[in-house]
Amino acid sequence: MDISKLRIFATVARVGNFTRAAELLYLAQPTVSQQLATLEAQVGAPLIERLPRRLKLTPAGEALLPYAEQILALADAGGEAARAAAGLADRTLRLGAGHTLATYLLPGLLGNYRVRYPSRLVRISVGNTAELLEQVANDAVELALVGSPAEHPKLIITPFMHDRLVLIVAADDPWAARSEVALDELRGRVLLTREPGSALHASVERLLGAPTLAGDDVILLGETEAIKRSVEAGLGVALVQEIAVEREVAMGTLRALALRNADDARTYNYARRAGRELSAAAVGLVALLTAHG
Repeated sequence: MDISKLRIFATVARVGNFTRAAELLYLAQPTVSQQLATLEAQVGAPLIERLPRRLKLTPAGEALLPYAEQILALADAGGEAARAAAGLADRTLRLGAGHTLATYLLPGLLGNYRVRYPSRLVRISVGNTAELLEQVANDAVELALVGSPAEHPKLIITPFMHDRLVLIVAADDPWAARSEVALDELRGRVLLTREPGSALHASVERLLGAPTLAGDDVILLGETEAIKRSVEAGLGVALVQEIAVEREVAMGTLRALALRNADDARTYNYARRAGRELSAAAVGLVALLTAHG
């Protein structure tokens, strides 16, 4: 098993989508599928189950993923040490990104970054907000792109873009023809949301309260893509970031309803270590984020 195939597997597992993974890896989608198939042949078992509306790790995939992440982390750390010794550390962007931003913002952002800085290297870590803030604090990554709320005593959190939460329903849902909904109405519906530790879970908890999210009508999923596919299948409704459903709303497979008289604002931030000067590679990304915002 070589590192490039493990990186492809880990990326597909985290974003839950071959197309998005290919964009993040700057590969053609057939190449991603072919390399993953080769890795599965080497392991001797399927790693990812391709369901009609989503991807799911098989037991073999679940077992391999933490080892793959450890191997990739060691390889990246070794590369960083070698580049530092060679005086090249300033050319490497060590970036963390939340799942939503990694899927819906990062491909275009990194495309612009590579056009502007073609000689620089990019190393990406994907996780939820709590994980990424710890990675910045521990210097595993230099910058992290995360949603709000985001707080850490060792970090500086700077907003760079604003969004809003919307309620998504299936195209044939009884609410599909509506333009807005009150929060109180959600307590009679099955609600899908992200896991604790994610910024989205914190935002939904702030709006609905912790007791509501602890109820029997709440389903927790690890990826926004899984939430969207579940809503499309009529399994419930969900509060998600508007940036995450632009494609499905345009295609007509989901409807997005505004929240009536609710604080639906979402802010995206970049986090950095307090008291530490950014590398030239990180400064370049911050300039693009500022322009984007």
